[in-house]
Amino acid sequence: ASAKEAEQWRLMARNAAIHAWKGYRERAWGKDEMKPVSGAPGRVWGNTGLQILDALSTLWIMDLKEQFDEAADWVSQSLKFDHPAPVSFFEITIRALGGLLSAHALSGRPIFLQKARELGDKLLHAFNGQTGFPFTQLNLRTGEGKKGWYSGVVLAEAGTVQLEFRYLSQQSNDPKYAAAGDRAMRQILQAENGQGLVPWGLASSGPPRFTNSHITFGAMGDSYYEYLLKMYLQTDRSEPEWINAWRRAMDKMMSRLIFTSKGGLTYIAEEKNSRTDHKMDHLACFVGGMLIYGSRQINPEDVDSRWEQTAAGITETCYEMYHRQPSHLAPEASRFNPQGVRGQDMSVWNNAGQYLLRPEAAEAIFYMFYYTGDPKYRRWAGEIMEAIEKNCRTTHGYSAVTDVRRSPVTLRNEMETFFLAETLKYLYLTFVPNPRTVLNLDDFVITTEAHPLRIAKVGKSNRQQKFLGK
Repeated sequence: ASAKEAEQWRLMARNAAIHAWKGYRERAWGKDEMKPVSGAPGRVWGNTGLQILDALSTLWIMDLKEQFDEAADWVSQSLKFDHPAPVSFFEITIRALGGLLSAHALSGRPIFLQKARELGDKLLHAFNGQTGFPFTQLNLRTGEGKKGWYSGVVLAEAGTVQLEFRYLSQQSNDPKYAAAGDRAMRQILQAENGQGLVPWGLASSGPPRFTNSHITFGAMGDSYYEYLLKMYLQTDRSEPEWINAWRRAMDKMMSRLIFTSKGGLTYIAEEKNSRTDHKMDHLACFVGGMLIYGSRQINPEDVDSRWEQTAAGITETCYEMYHRQPSHLAPEASRFNPQGVRGQDMSVWNNAGQYLLRPEAAEAIFYMFYYTGDPKYRRWAGEIMEAIEKNCRTTHGYSAVTDVRRSPVTLRNEMETFFLAETLKYLYLTFVPNPRTVLNLDDFVITTEAHPLRIAKVGKSNRQQKFLGK
């Protein structure tokens, strides 16, 4: 991809953000979500203007100053955390708290930290004193926590809030947030007990233990593994317990879950009751980025030489998920046939043909491009950007698609806040002339919702001990 093409794609991503923001600003301002076809407000996630909070870091990175300032004004004047119904503890943490903290990390404006503390104090109510795990649902007004659809604790929900809570402790000089998040992670590791890969269901009472045998890097499991690595890097490689657990998981993943089809597609399978299930969620595409990121950022003696090649293989498979569909968009989940030759080794999983504007393939492509500079990654990102522009653009924003196997597509009238938070951000960062000058991964760690937080350099600050909750 030429510099000229990259610049066209960069502007396409930036203009997409401008367009989606304008639609939201005009039709659903202050609401959590907007329906992009009808222009009506979408689902309620806790009535925190979630789209505004989730978009802040993207607006900053894209240098959309006017939009960032109007978002900041809304935060200082109108943001409240008093919704009287239960909200998802996990989603509010990664989208709202993460968005505020990242806006603070990038802009330095105190209002964002002030609001993050206010929200953090409410979120602490979700942690169950007995188990140390957070409740799935939390009433922001009453502070009452309760179980959600699942009777136990979901691995990814308990294991993907630590970066946010630790950063809040570091910036506010108050260890209580980090202590709550870290305790939950240590409870998981107590149950993990050296086994590396863990099922996604945990008991919600009694000592830490797993209650099912479904091992996955897709929904329910995914970001626990991501946060083990990132917690280690967030504290400047000063806490080996996290990286040791991550390496155990990667060892087992390499030996049990990574397959390559006869047609040459490398993919991540799942395990149910010790049986291999050759299914991969689009969500699991993040592993391509995680593996190269880990390979390049942890101590060289801790790196497995197979990781980088596996990262490249998974990322290529995730690109093929898009490239092989008539719409050039990827389905929510894919089925793999390890014996299949090229063209017969991957299909849409059980009617999971929808594309929800998800970011994980773009995320993996961004990390691969950041560390290798190989221009093919920029070209792949450009193809995805063009497919989104062609299929998903509406009057008011961008819409999820019902079935990627159809062209022209049918729109679902949904635009998740992560489209602005993550998808467009990762695409944009792949198109800038030098991603390092826009977001240096030696200085920032990116949360699971694509919100960059500053890394605490050890020794440069006496906050470090407080940061660690000591």
